[in-house]
Amino acid sequence: MIRKALSKWHIVSIFVFCSISELFGIVTIKADNPNFQYTGRIDFSIPDQPALFWPGTYIRANFEGPLLILMLDDKTGQSLYDVFIDEDYEHPHQIHCLAGSKIYVVTGSLTDTVHSLLIFRRTEASTGSTKFLGIQINDGKTLLPPPVRPKHKILFYGDSITCGYGNEAPDNGADDNLTQENNFLAYGAVASRLLGVDYQCIAKSGIGVMISWFNMVMSDYYYRLNPDSSSSHWDFNQYTPDVVAINLFQNDSWLLGTRDSVKISTAYVNFIREIRSHHPDAFIVCSLGSMDATRVGSPWPGYIEGAVQYMKTVDKDSNIGTYFFPFDPSWTKHPRVRHHKVMGQNLASYISEKMGWTTDVENSFNAPTPSDFALSQNYPNPFNPVTNINYQLPKECFVSLKIYDVLGNEIASLVNEEQSAGNHKTTFDGSRISSGVYFYKLQAGDFVQTKKLIMVK
Repeated sequence: MIRKALSKWHIVSIFVFCSISELFGIVTIKADNPNFQYTGRIDFSIPDQPALFWPGTYIRANFEGPLLILMLDDKTGQSLYDVFIDEDYEHPHQIHCLAGSKIYVVTGSLTDTVHSLLIFRRTEASTGSTKFLGIQINDGKTLLPPPVRPKHKILFYGDSITCGYGNEAPDNGADDNLTQENNFLAYGAVASRLLGVDYQCIAKSGIGVMISWFNMVMSDYYYRLNPDSSSSHWDFNQYTPDVVAINLFQNDSWLLGTRDSVKISTAYVNFIREIRSHHPDAFIVCSLGSMDATRVGSPWPGYIEGAVQYMKTVDKDSNIGTYFFPFDPSWTKHPRVRHHKVMGQNLASYISEKMGWTTDVENSFNAPTPSDFALSQNYPNPFNPVTNINYQLPKECFVSLKIYDVLGNEIASLVNEEQSAGNHKTTFDGSRISSGVYFYKLQAGDFVQTKKLIMVK
């Protein structure tokens, strides 16, 4: 597994390895081979050197044989990629690119069979573009047809949260080390895998709707093929998403001096209308979070809700909704991988409910009898007015599941009975309670656990 930039000696070793290996036979498969399957905004102006810019851009293929070598030409030497073989998502081969045209030995010790390949761009466009030149495998081996594309597609527009900025950083570490940014583990990619859909991500750290940490806002950026060129236009007909998820306003909430609700909502309406013009048939999810723009008492979710309601009324746009990720006041940095996992699960459940799609979150509740007690985070969360709570029991026992307010007063009793071992799901209807923070408590035998839920009206 390649975990860091290679030294000069490693580079020499690679070239020596390849020279020796040629004696035994290596075949080069160029990037324009039709059995490479590309997903994302990719510049194909040079067909055998497609340029990758955006976080979450990925390439799939099926190849034969024990050997896999990547050929990449990176502009800056700062881009990172995860390479997954045979869908082993727990053990990626990490490529930290060097500047210029280089080759990277991923592995030479696979079984002599057919293997699946996923090359996934971890980092955002600010780390520079990468030209994919192809792969090298054993002579006599070839690429087989790629996997069938998923039926559905999701497109994400967002800022650093959507990029996965700092999500692999330690809890006590800074957020800004881009080697610790991993879009594969960001909530959008997580939700897309749970839903089994094609995933595309257009995001940039620090960007906002009205104001950014630099001289550009999302309207100046989202339409580009090459993120570094304002004259480079993406052809929106090349990718028709079923769902468009937008997670913006976090940077506006930090930087904007004014709190003119009309001005803010109008700016949001204008931006969503622009997005709608490119995606006329998509269900648009106007989301926010999970940082402090969704803290209890924040006006920013209200600005979005007001804008969405305006579009539903004035534009007659019924194919739009809101989803807000809850803010944990005990966590003040960018969300880490564990936060993104919960965010992805909750968003996948929301989209599944709206679109009628099945998720692996739901499928997991048809699994064999669990070995431990567990209480899952409710979804969606925040909610209005209905949310779902899943829990698992390794054995038959008496179960109590209740809702409490912040003062400890019991609000509702959802479960109060003997239940069998297995995975269980219940629903809480909060239409009679006011907005705010509440808690749900599971008692099952000797197991007790409490989690927080947020009602937003």
